[in-house]
Amino acid sequence: MTKLPLLEPFRKPPPEGVFELGLCMAGAISAGAYTAGVLDYLIEALDAFAAERTTRQGKGHAPLHEVRLLALGGASAGGICSAIASMFLDKRFAPVRPETLAAERRGNPLWRAWVEAIDIHQLLGTRDARPGQKLASLLDCTVLEEIVDTLLDARPAMPTAQRPWLADPLRSILTLSNLRGVPYGLRFGNENAFRLWMTSHADYVRYAVPLDKDTGAALGDPRSQGETLLLRDLPRGAARDGFKAIVLGTSAFPLALAPRVLSRDIAEYELRAAETATSGLQHLGHGEPLPSWTALTRPDFAPDHMPEPYQALCVDGGAMNNQPLELVRQALAGWAGQNPREPSRASRATILIEPFVNKGTLGPVQAGGLLDTLLPLFNALVANSRFMPEDLALAAAENIASRYMIAPSRGKGWRGEGAIASGYLGGFLGFFDQAYREHDFFLGRRNARAFLQWIFLLPEDNELFADNRWHEADKRNWTVVDTENPTTGPRMLPILPLCGELRTREEPLPVWPAGAFAPDSIRGALKGRAQLALPDLRRSLIEALPGTTRWAGLVDRVISLADPILTQRVVDAAMKKIAAEVAVLDSHRGV
Repeated sequence: MTKLPLLEPFRKPPPEGVFELGLCMAGAISAGAYTAGVLDYLIEALDAFAAERTTRQGKGHAPLHEVRLLALGGASAGGICSAIASMFLDKRFAPVRPETLAAERRGNPLWRAWVEAIDIHQLLGTRDARPGQKLASLLDCTVLEEIVDTLLDARPAMPTAQRPWLADPLRSILTLSNLRGVPYGLRFGNENAFRLWMTSHADYVRYAVPLDKDTGAALGDPRSQGETLLLRDLPRGAARDGFKAIVLGTSAFPLALAPRVLSRDIAEYELRAAETATSGLQHLGHGEPLPSWTALTRPDFAPDHMPEPYQALCVDGGAMNNQPLELVRQALAGWAGQNPREPSRASRATILIEPFVNKGTLGPVQAGGLLDTLLPLFNALVANSRFMPEDLALAAAENIASRYMIAPSRGKGWRGEGAIASGYLGGFLGFFDQAYREHDFFLGRRNARAFLQWIFLLPEDNELFADNRWHEADKRNWTVVDTENPTTGPRMLPILPLCGELRTREEPLPVWPAGAFAPDSIRGALKGRAQLALPDLRRSLIEALPGTTRWAGLVDRVISLADPILTQRVVDAAMKKIAAEVAVLDSHRGV
């Protein structure tokens, strides 16, 4: 077997006149519909820009610069969007606009997965019930596997797209919360001394995705150690099952959605702990053997004698790394590198698509009952795992042009999760009606257009806009005027100009979907699912209590007598909460 090269600690600068791009998609639950809409518009804009460049070159005009997509990364719903995009970007499918016909909409994998194919009635089904087996989750996840299979089955028949703005292979990075963990032993002194044991649970899979050669994609970095090869066409079988486990694992919201078993080569973990800016490995020359000290940074599964492949139960990647900005940034700069930050020098950027940006509710300030700290503790652990002081400090600095963010907005005063239907009920309400998801998808397209037109800009003294690529007439044509300071500072030009009909075509503000959903329409399905799931949950909790093994059957039979009452109370409480959230959404009618 050919040994793969190491991941690059410092990637070379982009070729002259090329701006490199990485997309990071945050965890979003049902707001994946918003992220999908943003992606849909970005793909359309990149296609239009590539067509403009081709037309100009054919006429002998200044060609403008290039924008090249190198990497996508995501967690949870963002991870699913990243996986769908990485599998279908070399295929042609129509963008979905409000006027797009239904048949063309269904041919768009982003729309099909996030708007049409998923619905609360399917998630409240009972098809996952198996005689003699415990349920894996509160919701029925059968439909999720069917969505992935349906999309992958359709891929081979789809026509190839001409997309010179892609890098081949494309990188796709999905985060996972690894419940088994990867153990490391920190040595103090000689080999026989005590070690401090640590376990890593914030896991990820880094894919290298070879594209269809007819796309005309630019040559990207070769596959490296630690990267998993993701083939374009996956027939039903073991390889597809492995991909599905990772795609559905990154979005397996704890308890609500089924966890997945990750299966992979142990070698993919071999150098993770050594590939850090402080390790010294970045100074290793090409072809040189690994230093002996790297053996001490490898996972140590002894005395488990870990068999191949490594397997672990995984849940939602957003629980530990909800915005994998650093992983996407490293795909652009190298794991020890840094992207130029000054606007006049910027040549790479990461764009974070983040549906949930509003300030959350802080935790308790006083002690309560014995159990009152359990949920706040879980929330605190999740929130703290997402705290990124390095990114906070960088964001506070002025004139940083290497990272950007797209978030929901319906206008001033109505932004963040309040501006999307999927932002209600803890991010789950988008699953309850297609009208909610349609609104969020089209708002994503609208926000993406505004981002490209007004935010994703660089000053004209950036090398991208050199005279051999941009003529003065082009600069005048695309200059973005700061209405507050129209005569100060350099002219600002778009990194991804809106070309063709996109230049003048507005993305309409979608009608707010007030009144689209009647909560009582799901009462029967909710009760049916509760009657199935709650007894199963009860039995699992009884079996998990220490010392109850001998009496578990008796305790279960006694408590089961109260099942009808408990189930009805749970259903009533859930319906009350759902109705309250729908009422808040409906109250925005006309805004």
